[in-house]
Amino acid sequence: MSFNNKKLRIGTIVNELQTLKEMTLEEWLEQKELNLFIKENYLHHHAYEIISSNESIYHHFHKVLNAPISIEPRIKKAKGGTIESKAIKADDLNKKIRQHLKSSNENLTIHLEVLEENGVFYFATGEKNAIGGFDFAILNNESNLISLRNLCFGNLQYYDGNTRWDKFIAKNVNIKELADDIIKREKLGKNIIKSKNTKNDPLIVGEIQFGNWALAYRDFFKVLKADVLNNIDCLIYIVPTGNLEKLLSDGIVTYDKTVKIIEDFSKVINVPVWLIGIDVDL
Repeated sequence: MSFNNKKLRIGTIVNELQTLKEMTLEEWLEQKELNLFIKENYLHHHAYEIISSNESIYHHFHKVLNAPISIEPRIKKAKGGTIESKAIKADDLNKKIRQHLKSSNENLTIHLEVLEENGVFYFATGEKNAIGGFDFAILNNESNLISLRNLCFGNLQYYDGNTRWDKFIAKNVNIKELADDIIKREKLGKNIIKSKNTKNDPLIVGEIQFGNWALAYRDFFKVLKADVLNNIDCLIYIVPTGNLEKLLSDGIVTYDKTVKIIEDFSKVINVPVWLIGIDVDL
């Protein structure tokens, strides 16, 4: 994909702004749904190989991000409060996309609000986790549970290992049977060694970022930190572009800004990244 066709890009922006102007503010506030679609893709550092070899993940994200989605329209004012323009509530849109990612595929388990700490990914079914984690993750539950078990009961144990283990399992009863099996595999005080067959699924973390542009740097530092102990296979990074970019707040993370960050720090960001620029029809 070329990023050098400036004339085409300028013409596209003019058309997008014209479309936004055609709808009155009153009509805009009546909008309940827009067509979401993937407008741009950028694949960094072997991300193409990772995504193309996991077709279920590729098709799932394309299905969810190319479909109608409900919105909460709002009106925003420019500095000084004189000019009003159409906008979308970003938090609501972020939440709805995450819900669709989690619920629209029974064969692919996507965990929401995932926090990485010392090589373990913590999440809670149906519950919001601590701030500072990833919006979503696709991971191997067995491999993750073994990592947690070794920290709680292995060579180097948490002093409150029993409490940590019980708390995590209580929040995720759907993996209790697997947890009970893992806890029996080795004696206390000794680590369980992961076999070559334990980790068959890719470890993918993701963000849907509509916030301040500086958050992009935090997100990339976060995934680099998690990669130290986990070998992240890919970061899926979903950001706005086109019409959607105009409908959100000023000074936010955008597709073009993120491409520049990745290119500027390409030698530092050694985790594969699938950058997705999403837009809406107006």
